[in-house]
Amino acid sequence: MTRRCTQRQFLLTPTERTNEIVRYCLALASRQTGVILNAVCVMSNHWHGVVSDPQARLPQFLGRFHGLLAKVQNASLGRWENFWSSEKPSIVQLARAEDVICKMAYTIANPTCAGLVESPEQWPGLIAWPGMNQHLSARKPADFFAHSGPLPDSITVHLARPALLEKLSDGEFSRALSTAVEQLVRRARRELARRGVSFLGPEAVQRQSFAATPATFAAHRDVSPRVAARSTSTRIHALAQKGAFARAYRHSWQRYRAGARDVKFPRGTYALRLNAAVDCDD
Repeated sequence: MTRRCTQRQFLLTPTERTNEIVRYCLALASRQTGVILNAVCVMSNHWHGVVSDPQARLPQFLGRFHGLLAKVQNASLGRWENFWSSEKPSIVQLARAEDVICKMAYTIANPTCAGLVESPEQWPGLIAWPGMNQHLSARKPADFFAHSGPLPDSITVHLARPALLEKLSDGEFSRALSTAVEQLVRRARRELARRGVSFLGPEAVQRQSFAATPATFAAHRDVSPRVAARSTSTRIHALAQKGAFARAYRHSWQRYRAGARDVKFPRGTYALRLNAAVDCDD
């Protein structure tokens, strides 16, 4: 998943204060919803995450994390306007193990591919994955949360491998991910060397103004993928499943709107399951 800040502003420029806020809000959202963090990278004006959702609560996780982070960071920066872009977050289903490795590597290598630091480990913002950090720990930021409030003063969540990779041993997983990251990093270094450009460096990143924006052009109205799969047949099958769900949901919704309260909604129904207690397939 990916979401960017409004107008591509550097509202998440990595400072000690911002990193503390991001860690706490992310760990809290993970703890409260059961969404498992697999790989995370918070850039200056957007964030990338690979997560697992065993309890089918991803919308709650996103709402909790994005809403809370926007409030706390806006208060920290002394601003009042919308924090996130009005575009919907990009949420992409990863179909197979190789696709998970690919997107985890993309998330980890993002600061280098963007020409900011020579290696992911140099990124001064929040970046975490199993192997680098087994746990994400944070303390409740001061000056925003009530000291006597119900939220914990500190929180720790575990970073885990996705279930699609459970057949790999620890060594196999580590080698596969390291190889994929190294390929992206080498490619980024070669591209900058070809252009005669050097990496910006962590110190320069931290000196950027929160109100600044990238000089690069941002593409708009591109197709937003819903499935990532290197295998064409796997991608077609996953998209067909999504289409079948949409048709089944529409049929059940129309019957429900017509007054039928014994209608059963398809597996994957979210809002009506929580808010109207409709009957759903297991």
